[in-house]
Amino acid sequence: MQKSLYKNIFYKVLLNIFNLVLPLLVGTYVNRALGPKSLGLVQGTESIYSYFLIFASFGVYQYGLREMSRIKDDKQKVSQLFTSLFTISTVTGVITILIYLGFSYFKYEGEIIFPLLMIFGLNLIVNIFLVEWVNEAMENYDFITIKTIIVRSIYVILIFVFIHTADDYKEYAILLVVTAFLNNIISFVYIKRKIKFDFRNIKIKPHLKPMFLVVIFANANVLYTLLDRIMLLEFKNPKAVSFYVIPQQIMGIISTLLLSVIQVTIPRLSYMLGSDDEQSYNTLLNNISKVYFAFLFPAAVGLYLIADIGLLIYAGNSYIEAAPVLNVFAFYMVILGIDSILANQIMYVKKKEHILVRLSFLCGFINLLLKIVLIKFNMFTPRNAILTTAIANLLFILIEYGYIRRFLKVNYYLFDFSKWKYLLYSLVFIPITYGLRHVVSGPIPIFIVVVSVNMFLYIVILIITKDNIVMVAFEKLKKRFRRP
Repeated sequence: MQKSLYKNIFYKVLLNIFNLVLPLLVGTYVNRALGPKSLGLVQGTESIYSYFLIFASFGVYQYGLREMSRIKDDKQKVSQLFTSLFTISTVTGVITILIYLGFSYFKYEGEIIFPLLMIFGLNLIVNIFLVEWVNEAMENYDFITIKTIIVRSIYVILIFVFIHTADDYKEYAILLVVTAFLNNIISFVYIKRKIKFDFRNIKIKPHLKPMFLVVIFANANVLYTLLDRIMLLEFKNPKAVSFYVIPQQIMGIISTLLLSVIQVTIPRLSYMLGSDDEQSYNTLLNNISKVYFAFLFPAAVGLYLIADIGLLIYAGNSYIEAAPVLNVFAFYMVILGIDSILANQIMYVKKKEHILVRLSFLCGFINLLLKIVLIKFNMFTPRNAILTTAIANLLFILIEYGYIRRFLKVNYYLFDFSKWKYLLYSLVFIPITYGLRHVVSGPIPIFIVVVSVNMFLYIVILIITKDNIVMVAFEKLKKRFRRP
């Protein structure tokens, strides 16, 4: 039985709203309590660990989500796929743990980040029990939302109990691991009550190649930004890492909320293609992307215009130097959004990940060369680091879209007015914001007034132009109010 797509989107948006409010609540406190240096140590260490986490997971989340979405109506196949993928991720997890421990000891033993590396190493063990992809494939967004809210609420309480000064950075790292443990274990127990292990027809080899391809393409953007963070730690200092990560977190909060629409439709799109329903696939793809762009462009323009205000509110005066970095991340958010549609909703669901891998290597190599040039000419800063990454990713999506248009023949047009008109509407924010900033004073009042006025103006423009998204929303509201 198909679950309501609108209900799924509601729960996913609710979850991401919670994940939006939570960092604003906790992040503002942690950023100030730890300060740029201590926070940079944790973030830099987490970046090193994250590289190993990618290979420990071995693409099971993205691959498992797609494959289980196609067969979720067959209980036996679901059990066999779950058993196979869990076995693979357990083996890759154990191997990665051993390599991680050896790398950490021989390269960082005796250094300040070594204890942090050992703490984050525990997460590699915890990651073995990450089965949230099963819940997403089964569209259990209600369970995911409720569980995450409870676990993250416990995390908030523990943060305020244990984190007080810059010396508490190790405690902060431990809390991150504890939160991941609770989240994964609860989901694992929940799934195991519904899906049993079935080793009778376990398959390993057929999954290895596609999973390896997923490791590369699904983590391409992470690999690029992680490269920035690690190189900043190696060639600059922990403070530079913090000036990069804090803007990245702000962008990530907004981007995650917007990507709810995209993420929730991937299982449904995979299911449609698995049922040979190409027409419904094209219709949903185009409709969802228009809705996404309607939110993406105003969010990116708004973030660019109030980057300094956002940093003051989220992190405090100690991080105001990172405002130019957040400006670039606003641009990068648009690139990530477009790539999410092209890569996840088109290329991946059509099983073209091998093409994505080649593009990732090509553009990743270009990104690395740009970084080397920056270092050679002493121009490697947090701002320039994300700028070169954004350029490499822009090249990636242009080639990606060219491949889609030429070879896949999908009825999808990226550069048409129906999608980019939302950017045109959003440019109205520029004079409005600069005018309001000369009238209103104080970070919080400026933020509230600018966001409220621009949001109201944007909605008015959509109503005046009789935008289809607004019209559909109004029709749904009318039907709801007409019900007895």
